[in-house]
Amino acid sequence: MALKATCPTSPDHKRFITQATVIEEWVVDERGNWMETLQAIETHKSPDERNTWTCKECGAWATIERVPR
Repeated sequence: MALKATCPTSPDHKRFITQATVIEEWVVDERGNWMETLQAIETHKSPDERNTWTCKECGAWATIERVPR
């Protein structure tokens, strides 16, 4: 099964904002403080249906469902 987000305002809205956990490679100073991100090297946790999904176009909270691939 795959996830499908739907905007309640318009079915034409197909882009959403949600969360994922990504492992990045950083440049740090001598104390380990972030200075620069070099690259994302692994997705630790992909978005899921328990996240808040917000329509990128209008800001509405999306409806999330599981659908066959």
